[in-house]
Amino acid sequence: MATSEEKHEEMPQEKRSRRASRFWLLAPFTLLALVVVAWSVGWFLIRDQVETRIDRALAREASLGRNWECAGRDIAGFPFRIEINCASLTFESSDGMNLSLGSSRALAQIYQPRHLIVEVSGPMRGGDGRASVEGDWSSLRASVKELGRGTEQVSLVALEPRVTVTGVGPVPVEGASDRIDAYARPSPNAAGERGSVDIVVRAVNATAPMLDTLIGDGEPAQIELQARATNIRGLRGGAPEEIAENWRRDGGAIELALLDIARGTVRVQLSGELTIDEERRLAGQIKPQAAGIEPIIQRVVGPEQGQNVAMMLQALSGPAAEGSPSNMRSLPPLDFRDGRIYVGPFPIPQLRLPPLF
Repeated sequence: MATSEEKHEEMPQEKRSRRASRFWLLAPFTLLALVVVAWSVGWFLIRDQVETRIDRALAREASLGRNWECAGRDIAGFPFRIEINCASLTFESSDGMNLSLGSSRALAQIYQPRHLIVEVSGPMRGGDGRASVEGDWSSLRASVKELGRGTEQVSLVALEPRVTVTGVGPVPVEGASDRIDAYARPSPNAAGERGSVDIVVRAVNATAPMLDTLIGDGEPAQIELQARATNIRGLRGGAPEEIAENWRRDGGAIELALLDIARGTVRVQLSGELTIDEERRLAGQIKPQAAGIEPIIQRVVGPEQGQNVAMMLQALSGPAAEGSPSNMRSLPPLDFRDGRIYVGPFPIPQLRLPPLF
């Protein structure tokens, strides 16, 4: 049996053992509590930084004559994201432009701060004092990705969009679609010091009453655009006319890789390059391919003249480019120069190109 002295020596060891076991039992919970507190403090610090940056950006825009208002602004999303909510979003500029949108939300996950998701509700109303636009949609969602070298990709998906533009012609211009997808990103292998952007737009089941009247049916169109806008890096903000003029002076161009419009038996594909001349009119060349356009020609210029034009185009047409549908035929190129459109050496009668701005 152990003596009283031996028992006295063993008891402190038992106490130390019990204390150590309790420490390791409570350590995970203590560590978790510290992490929660640190994460909460960090989230609110980030929230304050975001709010400060928003205020600075709005003040900078206001100093340039562009006033944005986010009604009922609220920053939420704790604990894993930062979410900026606006009950409505409006814009007014000193040159008379204005835009209003419904409720809007922009959010980014804490662990993906360079990936911004934007969701916007309609209706949309805007104008510049001369023309006005109204639109709505069932869903509009945009995504902006950055990797520290500037914007890497912007994408947009709109479901059931519909738009009406007034003030640009004698009658309103209306358009609608089941779905529109749009993508833009810096061109990976673009030549030139000022940078280029690749753009892709696809519209599913697009309709427009003006086209219905021209073509003579109400079938929806499938549209795809693949293009590159050159020399846009470094463009400063300002009025749209000022931005367009700076882009023109810098030698900006739209390189049209493909504009494909398919509607019923009619299909048109365009490629080429367009710029803006010193008189601010379209300039460049477009190479068309088409199938089934004879009824459209007859509807535009009349049955008798349309038959002659169709025969002339058929005589001048050639085989379609490689990879095009078998029923497509290449048509004479369209040259935009000196405010006119030329088909080969012949200008289209009574057609003048007005300045774009």
